[in-house]
Amino acid sequence: MTDLHIALIALGAVFVLAVIGFNAWQERKAKGRAEKAFGAARGDALFEPAKPVERREPTIGAMPPVAPVAPAAEPRPAPEPRPAPEPQAEELEAPSGPAAEISSRIDTVAVILADDPIMKEQLDPLAATLRAHSTPVHIEGIVEEQWQPVESSARGSWRELRVGLQLASRAGPLGEEEIERFNAAIADFAASVSAVSQREAPATAAARARDLDRFCADADIEVAVNVIGQFGATFAATRVKQLALEHGMSETASGALVSFARDGSAEFVVRRLEDPASKSPSATYYSGITFALDLPNVSDPAGTLDDMIGVAQAFAGQLAGQLVDDNRRPLTEAGIASIRRSLEKIVQDMEAHGVPAGSPLARRLFS
Repeated sequence: MTDLHIALIALGAVFVLAVIGFNAWQERKAKGRAEKAFGAARGDALFEPAKPVERREPTIGAMPPVAPVAPAAEPRPAPEPRPAPEPQAEELEAPSGPAAEISSRIDTVAVILADDPIMKEQLDPLAATLRAHSTPVHIEGIVEEQWQPVESSARGSWRELRVGLQLASRAGPLGEEEIERFNAAIADFAASVSAVSQREAPATAAARARDLDRFCADADIEVAVNVIGQFGATFAATRVKQLALEHGMSETASGALVSFARDGSAEFVVRRLEDPASKSPSATYYSGITFALDLPNVSDPAGTLDDMIGVAQAFAGQLAGQLVDDNRRPLTEAGIASIRRSLEKIVQDMEAHGVPAGSPLARRLFS
């Protein structure tokens, strides 16, 4: 390469550098004018990190607050299928026959259902077991759509049976333990004959027994009036007996003098007045006599009271005695009226409890 060639190359390089420098100067000059016209320079959105800004939606005036929307409730799972309940006593409600005795008012009742008829002979072991209870037990079966006692039924087999254990008596209420024994006997028997049974919960039955006992305590009243001799006179036992027979009373095998109603039930009795002052009361002479009616067992307490007082007044007149109360105070018409009011109140309470005075239920409960 000649010196001329080298000189031309160097001159060309200088020219190119001059053009590049001129272009750079023109670019900076144009950028300065743009910044003056449009404000400060903005960063490149592709290379500079974006600054967080608050998002604001366009609105038209002030909007009322909106109540929060409750989250949608989760769908409830479908309930699991439950087994069909055991038959309840109410589901087998049938009218009681004339001789039926079981009542849920005074009994805890168990029901036995069998596919195959239960023979009378099969019930004998159950009956023997239940006789150990302190209160009466009755077994009844459905015959011609009526409950009838199995003992007196002409039928020899049953598919539906009910067994009633009396919850209380004059000795007091049944306890939960005894009711549990009753339920166990029923369950065992039902299993032995391939039957099912329904029984009352022992705690529930025991609570009903206590309530029934409280009712019995309030209603178990003996209404009594007395005839005593005046000035310490006594009555000959033979004379008392004679007067009783004359007034239509009867002497029982035990020697008691009883006035019976037409249905054969006892209305009132006549007995020797218990005299605490006499240490050895004589069997042949009485210091006084008592006329008493057992209110719960009398069908017509008010009418029986009137009859009893009438007989007592007749005795007093014929024995030269005096009608007195338990405190040996003369019994006036006002006193008799007070006795009648008390009696009527108890009779009403018994009616309200579904155990009317003198009814089969009352006579069973107050035996």
